[in-house]
Amino acid sequence: CHSGPTGGHYGASYTAKKVFDLGFYWTFIYKDAFELVKHCDSCQRQGKVSQRDEMPQNFIQICEIFGVWGIDFMGPFPSSKACHLPLEIEHKAYWALKHTNFDLKTAGDHRKLQLNELNEIHDQAYKNSLIYKEQTKKLHDDKIKNRIFNVGDQVLLFNSRLKIFSGKLKSRWSGPFTISEIYPYGTAKLIHPDGCNFKVNCHRLKHYHGGDLPPLEIPDVTTFPKDK
Repeated sequence: CHSGPTGGHYGASYTAKKVFDLGFYWTFIYKDAFELVKHCDSCQRQGKVSQRDEMPQNFIQICEIFGVWGIDFMGPFPSSKACHLPLEIEHKAYWALKHTNFDLKTAGDHRKLQLNELNEIHDQAYKNSLIYKEQTKKLHDDKIKNRIFNVGDQVLLFNSRLKIFSGKLKSRWSGPFTISEIYPYGTAKLIHPDGCNFKVNCHRLKHYHGGDLPPLEIPDVTTFPKDK
C-alpha cells in the first residue's frame, strides 16, 4: 500500500474511520484495520531503538577479596654503559627500630580490633551495594517495554551503521531473521535463510509480524440470492 505516489495509510482507528466515511462497513472492521497496520512491512521497518527498548538489567557478579589475582611483569631492564647501580640512602632516623617501644599484647589486641572492624565495614558495603542494585534495576525495568523473545520468532535487526549513508528515509532495519537460541542476560542468536548465524543483543531487535496481508476477498453482490 506504500508503492504508489498516493499510497500509505493512517493508524488503525483512523483507517477504520476513513472506511466508514466511504460508506463501507463490516463486523470486524477495527480488527482488520489493526491487522493491516500491524502487518505492514514498510511501517515495521521505520523508527529507531530507544531507551524503552532496552533489556532488563542483571546484577554484575561480585568477586570475593583475593578471588582474582593480577601480576604485572616488568622488564627487561637494560644496563648502563658503566654498569652502575643506583642506590638510595636514607637518614638513619627513619630506619626501623630493632625493639618495639610498646607492649606486644596491647599492639596485637589493637590490630585485631582494626581487622574485625574492617570486615564489618566490608560486609556493610556489600549489603548496601546489593540494595542499590535492586533499586536501580527496579527503576530501570519500570521504564522499558515488556518484550519477550522466544525461539522461532521472526525479528528485525536495527543496523546503526547505516547512518553513515545518505538518505533521510532509508530504513535501518534489516531482516527478517529467525531466533534459533536465547542466551541469558538479553542475548539471542539469529539465523538467516542464506546460512548466516550471529549473536546480538535483544536491544536491537523487534518482532516482525510478516509482510502485507493478502487483499480481502469481497464477494460480488450479484452472487447473493435475491429475495423472493
